[in-house]
Amino acid sequence: MQLTWNSKALMATLLFRLLFGGYVVAMDQYSLNDPESAITVVAIYALIATFATLFLFGQRFGLMGIIGLEGVFLVLNSVFLVLSLAQMTDAGLHSPVDNWWATILRYVFSVLTLVWSIRTYQETKNNVPI
Repeated sequence: MQLTWNSKALMATLLFRLLFGGYVVAMDQYSLNDPESAITVVAIYALIATFATLFLFGQRFGLMGIIGLEGVFLVLNSVFLVLSLAQMTDAGLHSPVDNWWATILRYVFSVLTLVWSIRTYQETKNNVPI
C-alpha cells in the first residue's frame, strides 16, 4: 500500500493527536485526579486509533469513521466551550478558560484531522491508491 501526501499528513496528525491524548489522560488521572474523565479520553482516542488502523489496512470505512468522529467532536467541543464560557454549567477542573492551550490544541487537531481526512477521502473516491 502506498500512501498519498494527504494520507501521510493525516497519519502524522493522528500520531501527534494520540500523543496529545496520552498527555490529556495523564493530566486527568494524576494532576486533576479525575479517573472517570481519563477513562473517557482513553476510549475516545482508542476509537480514533481503531479507525486509523482500519484505514491503514485499506478499509475505506475507517476513513469515514474518522470523518464522522471529528464532526461529532467539533460540535461537542463547541457546545462545551459555549456552555462553559456562558457559565451555564460548572466545568470544574476542565474549564476551557483555565486550560486555554489544551482547548486550542483540541480544536487545531480536530480541524487538521477533518481537513486531511476529507482530502484523503476525495482522493480514494477517485480511485487514487492510498
